[in-house]
Amino acid sequence: MSSPVRSARGEGGGLRETFRELKQRGPQVLVTGDVPEAVSRQATRRLLGHPEEKRHRVFALTDGDAAAERWFPGDRSPADERSTLISGGELRGNVVVDGSADGGGEDTLVRRIDGEIRSRCPDDDTLPPAMLRVGLYSLETLLETHGIETVRRLAYRLTGEVRRARGMGHYHLPRAADADAVADLQFVFDARLELRTGAGGPEQRWHLPGRGTTNWVALDEP
Repeated sequence: MSSPVRSARGEGGGLRETFRELKQRGPQVLVTGDVPEAVSRQATRRLLGHPEEKRHRVFALTDGDAAAERWFPGDRSPADERSTLISGGELRGNVVVDGSADGGGEDTLVRRIDGEIRSRCPDDDTLPPAMLRVGLYSLETLLETHGIETVRRLAYRLTGEVRRARGMGHYHLPRAADADAVADLQFVFDARLELRTGAGGPEQRWHLPGRGTTNWVALDEP
């Protein structure tokens, strides 16, 4: 996905099929766009699944100012039996991958997410596709602290753990689409969701491998 994708206008059927294929194997999505945190929260609420759907929701917050409940859809919250918030307080200073900093080589972020996945899916294949929803806000904080090579390794490990359970994972990098970090990281993921603030409010479009790019559409609440 490192090369530019072409417009997919008029290929709605193909795009829907691509979405279905991705969902079956556990899609890992890079969420980009230089947007306010409120737009990222709105996208996260959609990606974590409709509040009336039975989903296992795990959300890691390495950055952000809003109350944790505002990242979850509808009346869902970290207090729910099926929902978990991994807060920045648990992670700060301990998100290393290679043992070169605090944590002794044990990546706290990966271990916490992996533990949550295993508690819900102990046999690796007990959950239907996309029943597990995992989110992270944001890779920006980790880039500033650890640099691109460490974050790339972290992204490989995180996406692998979520994909193992056929979960849908999304990982925010609130930078413009042409930022170097986007080009450096996007090939780790199955798809990219781009966000922007349009004249009528927040908008989204998808960049899908082999299918191109969707039109911009409104980013609605789930």
